[in-house]
Amino acid sequence: MSPDKTSLSATTPPPKPSTPLSAYASVSHPPHLDALKAYSAQPCTIQPLSFKVPDGPGGGVPGFLHLPASYSTRNPSPGRCPRTAAIMLSGAGGGVVGPSSIYLSLASKLASLRDGIPALRLDYRYPARNKYCVRDVQAALQHLSVTYSVSRFVLIGWSFGGAPVFTVAGDDARVVGCATVASQTAETEG
Repeated sequence: MSPDKTSLSATTPPPKPSTPLSAYASVSHPPHLDALKAYSAQPCTIQPLSFKVPDGPGGGVPGFLHLPASYSTRNPSPGRCPRTAAIMLSGAGGGVVGPSSIYLSLASKLASLRDGIPALRLDYRYPARNKYCVRDVQAALQHLSVTYSVSRFVLIGWSFGGAPVFTVAGDDARVVGCATVASQTAETEG
């Protein structure tokens, strides 16, 4: 008898939406932020975000956006490079800190560079449900494009987070790079 090739996330209805943004109050800033500020060219600001997915069930998608201090939401001047942002995705359990809280540090460091890069630590409405997580990432790309004038993205995924990274990157030309660690490839497309 061959094993069933249908995945759990494709055949079962999603559970109640994931963690609300208010549950992350204590994880908005990375540890040792003072030491980071001492070495960086500019401090960054960290904004909690929550946005709706237009074609999906459930509540808002929570996350934290690390913005360079001098970042303007206006379109960049002609002749300047297109704006690029990083989006970081955790494993099957969801969350916004990544493995060993590395996303807290990485997002602040990217946004604090001399030519800072906005970095979004994104959670999921339904962790481990790739079709819903893909919609969450697509909604994040759209939100950052419209609200923050970002036109290019680098997606970062840990474990399960690699599945939505690969799926979105294969379908969206705005994604110019991907980085995954210990990535799941089951259920990926594109």
